[in-house]
Amino acid sequence: MHKELTVKNLAPELLPGITIITPSFNQGRFIEETILSVIEQGYPNLEYIIMDGGSKDETVEVIKKYNSRISYWVSEKDNGQSDAINKGLHKATGDIINWINSDDQLVPGSLWIIAQHFIDNPDAMMIHGRIEYFGGTKNYYSRNLPKKDLSTRYAAHICMPQPACFFKKKLVEEQGYLDQSIHFSMDTDLYVRAGLHYPIIQVEDVLARFRLHGDSKSVSAFSKTFLDDNKKIFSRVLATLDDKKAIEEMKRLGLYDEPAYIYNKPAGPFDTKKMIFYFLAHRLLTLHFRGETKEFKRIFRHLLKYHTRMLLSSRKLLLYRVFIFFPPGFFHSLAKIRDKAES
Repeated sequence: MHKELTVKNLAPELLPGITIITPSFNQGRFIEETILSVIEQGYPNLEYIIMDGGSKDETVEVIKKYNSRISYWVSEKDNGQSDAINKGLHKATGDIINWINSDDQLVPGSLWIIAQHFIDNPDAMMIHGRIEYFGGTKNYYSRNLPKKDLSTRYAAHICMPQPACFFKKKLVEEQGYLDQSIHFSMDTDLYVRAGLHYPIIQVEDVLARFRLHGDSKSVSAFSKTFLDDNKKIFSRVLATLDDKKAIEEMKRLGLYDEPAYIYNKPAGPFDTKKMIFYFLAHRLLTLHFRGETKEFKRIFRHLLKYHTRMLLSSRKLLLYRVFIFFPPGFFHSLAKIRDKAES
């Protein structure tokens, strides 16, 4: 955790500007806690934007209650979450940006911590920490990944929790805004673009809280849609890198969609063999959680045949293979119990 916050000694005008965007739609029972978690940060150079999609519940009344402490808000029909966030991104004036959904929260003091990290790492385009999952039976925490091949993982799939991920506005100015055709994994699409082009820093601080509840899009729709979105995004990555051998491998697996467009070409090379392993490994964990045994085994066999060394060195994947006959989510539950015990 970050101990020295020398940033607190700076005059307000010397602090990096931070913009927080909250997209919302009919989350009136949660949004007040979200708003308070942002405006009570005590960070002087904060811009807070709320883009509401025309909520019919108590959301607007809650927003009006804090009108004087919100930089900009509007309640009008939009084309979904990605559209709402993009509207907020276009209005944002902060040097550093994040979006916090209307059922999630910032951890107290997190804006000071993230400001300090960006000052300490001026070349970083994105800095992410960890999150606390709450609202279920027990709270638990996300874990950061090992540092080995981290830049390769960042370019292959999302491996950071969105509410704890802060980025410079320069990212969207140079690489484009959220893809509004993607409604579930739009954060992945943005973050892999960052991973292809810029330094990303991983820190141990718990910066945000992610609420688990039945109406959450990430919980209720944790389904094939995410897998389809991620396949589309990784196809764009491979097409951008123009690695025909890697593309053929993914085609044989039935996991390549010919992209309508590609990303900006990165300056440096990437090891696409490793990228495929990390993409498929991430997919396996999702398949196991969903109890899709047949597809899990198919991809596991592929990794065993074509990525043998990396698979055999992955203790987690081997354990998941052992537990494939247990009920869906069994191993995930064990991980939550472990995290609770260690917290």
